Amino acid sequence: MNKHTAQLLEKHFDTAFAAPDGIKKLRELILTLAMQGRLVPQDPSEQPAKELLQEVEAEKQRLVQEGKVKKSNSLPQVTEKEKPYVLPQGWEWARLQCFSDYNGRPNIDPSHIDDDAWLLDLEDIEKETSRLICRARYCQRESKSTKSTFKKGDVLYGKLRPYLDKVMVADSDGVCTTEIVPIVPSKALIPEFLRWLLKRPDFLLHVNSLMYGVKMPRLGTDDAIRSVHPLPPVNEQHRIIAKIDELMARCDELEKLRSAQQGARLTVHAAAIKQLLNIAEPGQHQRAQNFLAEHFGELYTVKENVTELRKAILQLGMRGKLIPQRPDDQPASELLPEIEAKKQRLVKTGKIKKPKPVPSIAQVDEPFPVPDNWRWVRIAELAESVDYGTSQKTCDDSSLVPVYRMGNIVDGRLIDEGFKYVSPEIDELPRLFLQPDDILFNRTNSYELVGKTARYTGHAEQATFASYLIRIRLLDGLLSPVFMSLAMNAPYFRSTQIEPEIVQQCGQANFNGTKLSLCVVPLPPLAEQHRIVARIDQLMALCDSLEQRIDATNDKQTELLSNLIRAQSRGNTAGELQRTSRSKAQVIDLTTYRASIGCYAINKLANAQYFGRTAAAKVMYLAQAHNGLDLDLKPEREAAGPLDAWIYDFERQGQDQRWFEVNEKTLANGRKKTEYRCLSALSEPAARAEALMSSGQRAEFDRLIYALAGKKTEEVEIIATLFAVWNDFLIDGVQPTDTQIIFDVRENWHERKARFTPAELGRWLDWLRRENIIPRGLPPRTAQQSRLGFD
Repeated sequence: MNKHTAQLLEKHFDTAFAAPDGIKKLRELILTLAMQGRLVPQDPSEQPAKELLQEVEAEKQRLVQEGKVKKSNSLPQVTEKEKPYVLPQGWEWARLQCFSDYNGRPNIDPSHIDDDAWLLDLEDIEKETSRLICRARYCQRESKSTKSTFKKGDVLYGKLRPYLDKVMVADSDGVCTTEIVPIVPSKALIPEFLRWLLKRPDFLLHVNSLMYGVKMPRLGTDDAIRSVHPLPPVNEQHRIIAKIDELMARCDELEKLRSAQQGARLTVHAAAIKQLLNIAEPGQHQRAQNFLAEHFGELYTVKENVTELRKAILQLGMRGKLIPQRPDDQPASELLPEIEAKKQRLVKTGKIKKPKPVPSIAQVDEPFPVPDNWRWVRIAELAESVDYGTSQKTCDDSSLVPVYRMGNIVDGRLIDEGFKYVSPEIDELPRLFLQPDDILFNRTNSYELVGKTARYTGHAEQATFASYLIRIRLLDGLLSPVFMSLAMNAPYFRSTQIEPEIVQQCGQANFNGTKLSLCVVPLPPLAEQHRIVARIDQLMALCDSLEQRIDATNDKQTELLSNLIRAQSRGNTAGELQRTSRSKAQVIDLTTYRASIGCYAINKLANAQYFGRTAAAKVMYLAQAHNGLDLDLKPEREAAGPLDAWIYDFERQGQDQRWFEVNEKTLANGRKKTEYRCLSALSEPAARAEALMSSGQRAEFDRLIYALAGKKTEEVEIIATLFAVWNDFLIDGVQPTDTQIIFDVRENWHERKARFTPAELGRWLDWLRRENIIPRGLPPRTAQQSRLGFD
């Protein structure tokens, strides 16, 4: 390894430690450099790979002449276009079948397998690491299918879902499922080196572009044996393996250190939060606060701690520890008679039914002590009514009444997406129409989902709710519905009120309205309720900014590492690439990558009611500018929002490959809409996209897709345009105000944008913030047509 490469890896070890998925990327860089001949020095005196390959070929021909093996079909020479970079002296590009025997062992009938034989299944190999996680004997498994045999030293390659990267060297003889291919190396190749060849990043990318099969994608035999690989001299292979092992061991240590560091942060933070919540003495409570303040920057670099901080804020708010009490506030003991009096007036006027008496709350039933001017009360004492939702059959007609369902409750709030609808003529309406500040509670589904709670903030009598939700309508004017919703979302409420009473029936968890009515909540003075809500809002905004800062830091670290690795991994031993060949390879890879991501999005969204070409183009723009996927799009400021003409090439490709059909229909307003109909072949490139994205990228892309899934075309246009304008400002080094963003959309984008009012655009800016779809100044910058040289 030359001095430059050593310095490079040292730099990357430091950078990788900080970046999410950084150590994984570092492993990929090590393999990339190894297969370019940049990890260890070359020795001109060693027998070159070309001579070894000639000896292997001569030996094959001898065995064919002696009748010991069958003559195999000759393979074409490796072309210049197939060589992505220049190899060091003594190395050679060669096809897999030229230096190994792919699937080179006979199959065996189950009746001939010894009970003590090692039986290897794909599930026994850990994905990516290729560690053996289970070693079973044949007699331990009920498997009667034909198996492949293998010998010690064979390289075992998982051809089913090859993106799982399962490749190992057999340490003893055995049998395996036919989805694992035994590859027998020739004398030109060390088994462990062949293993690393098959695990290197560019081969994985190549394999992912060749997989066939929808439900169970696999690598075909012809594609495997024709694949092209760099082959060094045998002695150099030994040195490369030793260096890879050394550097991978260091990566292992980095992972352990990073895991221990993250675990320590979580443990220390949990202990400090526990002190805040459970220690009554003011001095100790203050010490816990001081500790968090002193170590704030260190503790809040991981989202798990921010999540726990949110819970602690709610708990402290419900215990009266967020703000000081005021002696001039009307105590809850005086508020309760007023609540009861109002309830009796409503009974007399026939607006509500006479409530059933509820048992008093014994001190032992109080979840924790509250301030002297607070009281513990049952929800039934505060509610005007507690009702189940409608059980009427729903439909997709958006002209009817929208129905809120359990999926609309997300992180303590209601989201207006994915609605089903019912007729306004059903008997249960208008009684089950929602009113502002109604609280909805999810009463059934999985154990974790029971108890999800959110407050309705929409307009009166414009929506209803499903039967598996319970509505709590509080007495108006004497309570803060926001405070009560926060109380029901606080951790104590679930742990002390919900979980002990959940009933499991037919595989589902259930919690009924009667039990909910008897749940207890803390009741502060009304004025204090409002102050607590204001303080919680303030602290939750701090948590939002913490998470945004963590995301921004992680993105910057990831981008820095990716750029460094990308720049270095494109080098070669001579310091220059074959630019023509490399450009061709990159175009092929980019085309495959773009198409795979596009197919992934269409596979998720094609059945959404309003999804079409406009939305598809906006999703791809946001996939790059928000999620950071490297799509190399160059969007223009078109009338319908940011658009790269690549979308039209993608549609042609999709139809040619039979991934989807492209259909155009005329809408009632006379405008045309282009839609997609998925075909079975779409599953393959969509599955490939999952392998091309990291788990974090895929999770964030899915979150974006689901956020846009129920949006109308015009709404997606507004969202993407606002995002693009905001992002362009950040790229230019400007932190814009909402007024600047809205002005730029209406005045500097396209004349059609003037149809959107400032108030409307302001509401969608708020939506972007609520959904945490916030620009970070990532490329691409949108281009005005004039900047591209158009008149």
